[in-house]
Amino acid sequence: MKVCLGQIDTTPGDFDGNLARIIAGIGKASEARCDVVMFPELAIPGYLSQDLVYDPVFIERNLAVLDEIVRYTASVHPGLHVVVGYIDRNEGIGKPFFNTAAVITAGSVVTIYKKQHLPFYDVFDELRYYEPGNQLKVLDIAGCKVGIAICEDLWNDKGADDYNYVGNPLSKYREQGVEVILSLNSSPYVHDKGWQRLNLIETGKGTDSPVTLVYVNQRGGQDELVFDGQSFILREGQLLHFCNELFDDSYDVVDLENASPVVSDVSQNREEIPFVKLFDLLVVCLRDYVKKSGFSQVVLASSGGVDSALVCKIACEAVGAKNVHAIRMPSKFSSEHSRDDALQLHENLGCWDYEVPIDHESVLELLNQKFKTHDDSKNLVAKVFQEDSYAAVADENIQARLRDLYVMHFSNAYGAMPLSTGNKTESACGYYTHFDMNFSFAPIKDLYKFQIFDIARQHPDIPPNIWMKAPSAELAKDQTDESSLLPYAILDPVVRSYVEDYESTFSGFQSWIERHCNEPISSDIELVRTWLASSKAELDFERIVSLIGRMEYKRRQTCPGIKVSKVAFGIGRRIPIVEKWS
Repeated sequence: MKVCLGQIDTTPGDFDGNLARIIAGIGKASEARCDVVMFPELAIPGYLSQDLVYDPVFIERNLAVLDEIVRYTASVHPGLHVVVGYIDRNEGIGKPFFNTAAVITAGSVVTIYKKQHLPFYDVFDELRYYEPGNQLKVLDIAGCKVGIAICEDLWNDKGADDYNYVGNPLSKYREQGVEVILSLNSSPYVHDKGWQRLNLIETGKGTDSPVTLVYVNQRGGQDELVFDGQSFILREGQLLHFCNELFDDSYDVVDLENASPVVSDVSQNREEIPFVKLFDLLVVCLRDYVKKSGFSQVVLASSGGVDSALVCKIACEAVGAKNVHAIRMPSKFSSEHSRDDALQLHENLGCWDYEVPIDHESVLELLNQKFKTHDDSKNLVAKVFQEDSYAAVADENIQARLRDLYVMHFSNAYGAMPLSTGNKTESACGYYTHFDMNFSFAPIKDLYKFQIFDIARQHPDIPPNIWMKAPSAELAKDQTDESSLLPYAILDPVVRSYVEDYESTFSGFQSWIERHCNEPISSDIELVRTWLASSKAELDFERIVSLIGRMEYKRRQTCPGIKVSKVAFGIGRRIPIVEKWS
């Protein structure tokens, strides 16, 4: 049995574009005289289509494209079976639609399969739209007994979400003697996802009924999700094929009968598997977001710090250096080395450099003069000055607000998408000026600070001084980030434990550290242990956890960014803005 794995990048509602990618795959499979060509989950309408499915015209177009594919298959290799995902209507009781895969050959739909396990956690809300199916589909292709599955039917990466997989489709197929399972997937990346898929999906190793799993996944960026592809073929713990192509559609052809193992024992040879790199995922997601949104140029504020440096590097890789506009906006508190570092970065990367100094003090003088027009003590401004309770931090933050204003003017006037440069650790603590992350897209929004340092070190065109110096917003003299918060080596695991694993107590955090201490959670795990043993640690922890809760109102107003962790600040995390618990 010869299969073609159509690992493609789809876009919700781009029916013409999605169809062209599917037709290209069918053509390649036909030329190679394949028995099967398969595509990702819901490849015809695109995934996630969300509430677009409520538009009747959207559903009609999706069904019309399915008909076009059916007609096209009448003119290709007659033994070719096309397995493609679409949305079908539910004419009975329940939710209005089915998440469906059609098997098409020689101008006819020979069977359809309806997804049975519908995820309803994190970014997924399929139970909002789809009724679960309840039937297996087994058919004969090239003398093999073949079953069809869709994504969650095989596995679930959340573990603690009460997913009961007793009698799941995979085990049922095995009971029926199925030899090959064709699985259509649109599974977005989170940390370590590639390994989880291979490690958690059991394909009959050591049993009397081994199954060959052909797993095809979507690739590319879609809003805040990045689909990592990494399609594979697995049999009895042996990896027969692995696709780590991320930047272009691929249509790999594999002869299941004659395929030699790429990795002989997946569970024992993780290091041999060529998983895609985090940096490449950030690049492809930004590239797709910019391109699919109709832009070609991007603009960002470049301070000479590590966050903006990494965003600038990602942007240059994503859209090309000559489409990246980096604006330096020094104030009286900006250091000479920051100016020099940013200039060197821009020269190394080859992007456009601009300098627009900001004079925030004259703006402050004008604003406060205009606001102090009432002497009545009932007036808020008059009362604040009379009581000497003026919030001086506003004089620092207005520098960031002016920089935001200049970036937005550049975007509006010249037509470049504005990028935010904030990271997850600072976003958690609200350590950014309100509206400072309200641009179009935030490429490093879901990265902890240690991850940013790690990636920056890997790229020689980012000057070493940028990632070696102490991070600072430079809004005041001798200001550093860590003096305002905690050392990032401590702050990163505090944020991760609270946001991703909901550890809200100090004792729970201590246990969490011991469970995760051998994972990449901090730039200095020994510093974390030393801090845990100190008398101030519990108060520090409670202060940060409280701060994370209070800052929800700021995070809710930030722009979308790339999700790469189990729980990101975005559509998958739902916390009230106004609440009294945190």
